[in-house]
Amino acid sequence: MSVAFTLRPLERNPPSTPGNALEAAFRVHVSPKELRNHRLTNGDLIRLKTLAGFKGYGIAWTAAGTNPANKPIAKVTDLLKEQCGLSLNDPVWIEKATDSWKPLTSVRIAYPETLEQDAKFPSTDELLYWARYALVDVELVLPGCSLQVQAKGPKEQQKTSKLRLIVQSIDPQPDEKCALYFDPVNTQVVALDEPPAQQTTQPPTEQPAKPAPKVLKLSSDGIGGLSEHIATINKSLFFFSNAASALPDQHLLGPTTFLFHGPEGTGKSMLLERLAEGPWNDVQRLSLETHPKNQAAGIEDTFEAAKENQPSLVLMDNLDKFLEKAETLVGKLRSELAKLEGSKVVVAAAARSIYDIDSSLRTTSGFKAELEIFPPNLAQREDILRQIIGPERATSNVHFTAVAERSHGFVGRDIHKLCGLARNHRVQEVYESLEDAQKLTLGEVLEAGDFVTQSDFDAVIDQVQPTVLKDSILEVPKVKWDQIAGLDHVRALLEAITIRPFKHPDLDSKFGGPQSRKGVLMYGPPGCAKTLIAQAVATESHQNFLAVKGSELIKMYVGESERAIRDVFRRARAAKPCIIFFDEIDSIGKSREKTQDSGLNVVATLLNEMDGIEALKDVFIIGATNRPDILDSALIRTGRFDAHIHIGLPTLEARKQILEIHTRKRPLAEDVDLDTVAQRTEGSSGADIKGLCAVAVEMAISDYEKAPESEPMIRMCHFERALAEHQPHTLKEEAERYKYWRPGMSLSES
Repeated sequence: MSVAFTLRPLERNPPSTPGNALEAAFRVHVSPKELRNHRLTNGDLIRLKTLAGFKGYGIAWTAAGTNPANKPIAKVTDLLKEQCGLSLNDPVWIEKATDSWKPLTSVRIAYPETLEQDAKFPSTDELLYWARYALVDVELVLPGCSLQVQAKGPKEQQKTSKLRLIVQSIDPQPDEKCALYFDPVNTQVVALDEPPAQQTTQPPTEQPAKPAPKVLKLSSDGIGGLSEHIATINKSLFFFSNAASALPDQHLLGPTTFLFHGPEGTGKSMLLERLAEGPWNDVQRLSLETHPKNQAAGIEDTFEAAKENQPSLVLMDNLDKFLEKAETLVGKLRSELAKLEGSKVVVAAAARSIYDIDSSLRTTSGFKAELEIFPPNLAQREDILRQIIGPERATSNVHFTAVAERSHGFVGRDIHKLCGLARNHRVQEVYESLEDAQKLTLGEVLEAGDFVTQSDFDAVIDQVQPTVLKDSILEVPKVKWDQIAGLDHVRALLEAITIRPFKHPDLDSKFGGPQSRKGVLMYGPPGCAKTLIAQAVATESHQNFLAVKGSELIKMYVGESERAIRDVFRRARAAKPCIIFFDEIDSIGKSREKTQDSGLNVVATLLNEMDGIEALKDVFIIGATNRPDILDSALIRTGRFDAHIHIGLPTLEARKQILEIHTRKRPLAEDVDLDTVAQRTEGSSGADIKGLCAVAVEMAISDYEKAPESEPMIRMCHFERALAEHQPHTLKEEAERYKYWRPGMSLSES
């Protein structure tokens, strides 16, 4: 296949055009460059395909405006998207289909349920005459759509002879083999009924029945990980709908407005599009693409059109980019939102950061409901996977939980891409397994087999880079507790503080609320596995892990260090649940009493960011230092690093376990006695012992190079030679000082 296009909504022009209008409805607007690449010109028939196969036909058309991102984007109407069963999440491929045109035999049209007073045609024959003219201008004809019929002639006739008809049915029926068009010579046009009686000025003899109320509700079908957001939206839509119109003091509710904000790819645009699928009389879109020249006039025109066709919906994607063009737009939008009180107009907007939206718009008369969409957690990622694959295609061959655990930092868009790559891998695997004669039946073989398997996900998951992590170095740790020896008491404490709240959140509510600890400070001699411990915590709790060396945050220019610290916390919030690990935290957290003015600002920034964690869930901080005595006292009080864990030198049993960990995959000779080696490494840290094993391996390799006919083995003699050169990096007296250190003491005093 050629390049995959990303779908974007196309605003109808004029905005008051009904959503089911056939005029220009099936045009697929792409850039001139993509038209040339696909050897297309305006008006060419094209096939639309997704990963699921053929979806329908469209008409190639040159997109207006520019595409700054230079991405393959195709703009389509809501009608085309609905008729072809497409969504904005689907990658779409296009190809030329000139030979697929087929003329219609007949088109049956019907009158709308009600006629405007000035919608007059002298006769049905004349109406059908002008209907043929209208059908000639329509590229593709499908049933259920509407058609604007207008008589041509003098101005007074143009004002009165104008009517929108419904295409009730067509012959033949649409299928995959051909695109149906109106042939002005051979296609027959038939009116199915007579026009309804015009409304008279006579008063009705009885009270007309009230129309059935439209209870608006957002469907969660096919959307994973956003159930709480959808429930919140539906509550607001309930009060907006006719079913709640009898509530007292309804005017106090204000306009129904939503502002979705969060990182790219988390589902903001998808929620907007799902809202647009509701039973609205009109859906208006406001963006730089729909109003590239005069945004202020576009705001007014859009809201006026929405108020004329209530209940209606106004959508504003990328609101932050729209408003940044001119400060006057904020005031104009605020004014239009305030006018909606008491109306049946819903406004929904999306932005990457709420801080890019002027505070005057975030009021009860502006965007009343602010819904932040975070990157999904483990359970939400699994839900998204299941929704994308679908219950009818899910098999026991896919371990959804395992895939979700490996997709740290993935947002909905990334997971959708992952599923597409996995499906492509399954198709290629099946294709390559077939004989040449069987390849003609590839579709049937695929339909009979699994849609996707676990091996497909395993093969492609490393090809997806998480969207929220593209601008940051965020690790997905793979360290297990069994790789760390002799720290069972540390593991138990850290699991209680960091892992338990995420794995068993119900325990907090049972005991009166969440635990209050926000950070853990690990201190001790160098090389005692402080970094490994932090990585193991992140792995076991299935959280993202952001590792930062404090010394790397210190910059020479004024304000740069503070900006770097704020950026660390910003990245953590975007990728939560997340653990921030500050190694060498003493570099940025030195006592303000013993540092210069620049250090004051760095510590103050760190304290401000940590205090903000109290109102921010799912971000935890771990610090590690060899110099706990020089940390600012405010950092190690309750509410910041309030849990202090001493990581000392390993015991005899721990040293033996460390030796076993670093030699478990090595070819050890039978004469190697790890107990003896462990006894002779007293005072060594875990890093020292790891280095000892590396030296023994190097000596074994050197001996093997001298006698390649011998068996490759690491023998006790190699450890003996390594021990002869081995020197622990931490003196026993220094290690003891860490053991007895307490806040407020220096290491020399302890």
